[in-house]
Amino acid sequence: MIKNLSKLTYDDIKDEKLGAIYSKDETTFRVFAPNKKIKLAISKDYKMPRKDFYDMEINKIGIHEVSLAGDFEGYYYTYIVDDKYEVTDPYSFTSSINSMYSVICDMKSTDPEGFRMSAVPQIPEDDAIIYEMSVKNYTADKSSGVEKRGKFLGLTEEGTSYNGFATGLDNIAELGITHVQLLPIYDFISVDEDDNKFFDDNNYNWGYDPELYFAPEGSYATDPNDPKSRVIEAKKMVQAFHEKGIAVIMDVVYNHTFKSYDSNLNTLGPNYYYRMNKDGTFSNGSGVGNELASERPFVRKLIIDSLKHWVTEYKIDGFRFDLMALIDIDTIKLALKELRKINPNIIIYGEPWMALGTTLPYNKHTVKGSQKGAGFGVFNDIYRDAIKGDTDSYGIGYIQGAHYLKPAIEEGIAGSINYDKWRYGFAEFANETINYFNCHDNLILYDKLQISLTDLEKIDDYVKLAIGLIMLSFGKPFIYEGNEFNHSKNNDRNSYKSPLFINAIDWKEKADNQSIFNFTKDIISLRKSLGVFSESDPYAIRDKLKFMDTNYDSLITYTIKDGKEYVLVVVNVDTDATAITSQRLSQFIGKKYKYIVKLLDKEGKSTNKISSTDDLEIEALSVNVYKIGV
Repeated sequence: MIKNLSKLTYDDIKDEKLGAIYSKDETTFRVFAPNKKIKLAISKDYKMPRKDFYDMEINKIGIHEVSLAGDFEGYYYTYIVDDKYEVTDPYSFTSSINSMYSVICDMKSTDPEGFRMSAVPQIPEDDAIIYEMSVKNYTADKSSGVEKRGKFLGLTEEGTSYNGFATGLDNIAELGITHVQLLPIYDFISVDEDDNKFFDDNNYNWGYDPELYFAPEGSYATDPNDPKSRVIEAKKMVQAFHEKGIAVIMDVVYNHTFKSYDSNLNTLGPNYYYRMNKDGTFSNGSGVGNELASERPFVRKLIIDSLKHWVTEYKIDGFRFDLMALIDIDTIKLALKELRKINPNIIIYGEPWMALGTTLPYNKHTVKGSQKGAGFGVFNDIYRDAIKGDTDSYGIGYIQGAHYLKPAIEEGIAGSINYDKWRYGFAEFANETINYFNCHDNLILYDKLQISLTDLEKIDDYVKLAIGLIMLSFGKPFIYEGNEFNHSKNNDRNSYKSPLFINAIDWKEKADNQSIFNFTKDIISLRKSLGVFSESDPYAIRDKLKFMDTNYDSLITYTIKDGKEYVLVVVNVDTDATAITSQRLSQFIGKKYKYIVKLLDKEGKSTNKISSTDDLEIEALSVNVYKIGV
């Protein structure tokens, strides 16, 4: 038996294979369970009472192993711990319905036609425009016109519409974003996977309740009783996005598991997989009962192995880490290094905070600033709150009238780099910041504006201001499903288990808010065509970006040098119109300009050529973009 694990390092074990290692002639089972007696229990059908049991041999680093001759593809198995407890394999590639039993899976047989040879979108990290969405929310409503509503396959269907307006996958393609970020699609335990209960009001959850990190969620499969269905259909979904040129980011939750004392991890390795307090209780930085000890070699291995599994088997293009501060910085850096060996364009970012206190030493926390120069990003809550105020209440931000926040807004526009002594951010490179004003958590933008504006008549203008600011800033812009057409969650601040009538996308909202959709589509297209906002190097940004010193805190004006031309952005958050004289603009640029063309205003794309002697008329509550030739 293993007495001391303290001398083991990740390098010592990183090449060890764990799980059910399948071939047609033999399957080898390997599980880490130090100081435990382990038996393999296996059966062809988990519903049958008879199982076969096999003792497993333990090696000097705590790995138990047994090999069975023959073809066991599709068999169900568990581990019996100390002749008392029965648990699933943490390395299960798939499982029975509701994660009760692990299943041996020939992963080669799960590839859809053409999947293995299909191309992965080659999108440079600096060009990313991210769209967060839920598999279930996006097509569950009947208005989606989708046949496989709320399922992986629902996001493969093309030609779906509501009253002539594209829905589902076609809406995402029409919008023009580069990456979708999917709320958890790994196996989580907080919903009943029985397909007959899929649309029950009390059977909904976002999925931040991990059970099996290597397996897809069964409720999103068309046949949860078929262990292969979830694997094949998840791959088909990724393939459908890739065929549209859209990369796929997974939301991963390595900070905690749904279960604590009775989890498969804690049963196999008590006091190893989780951080513990001195009194024997679970450290609870996640706020939901426990936190994984990512710094320990076999936990680090579990995290990195599962990430690599999703990239190699499903062709996932990036990962968003929930409560990233609880994942030690060394694990994040190692994971990124390993993943970029597979795909150089892999994106990693996460929440640089935690819910409660942790036993993880502070110098190992992955927080704002720790990402500097490390190749990954973090959510920019400073910019978020400066744009529209606090996340859940009536507080206002810059766009609603808190004009004193102008320096914070300009800091966000500059990519939160060290721009100057007045605008000193947390990032070394602009691509380290995720610029957003909302995500799945807290109030969605439209609901936040509903409770924080005194005059709702112009609410669409405020929505466009928020979208305009993040799309015309350095760094990665990020929006949430439905932001592009005023999706509302009925003021629900935490809809993680609220019914579908709160969470699901009602595609009537798109039909009713075409002006918002068209503006969002146009500004995404403009950002991509201009290319200047893809710059990430701080020296280049400081050289190219220049803010105009205006007399109005409600007016932000800046230019970005683009060869022999300038991109001019003017954001007016005042309820009154204003103007910029041609003389003032020439002084700002440093020379008289030859021409100026308006590219975008509050109505969307424009091609309006303006005389070089005319003043620029700036509408109230508007975002404006121009191209200037000198």
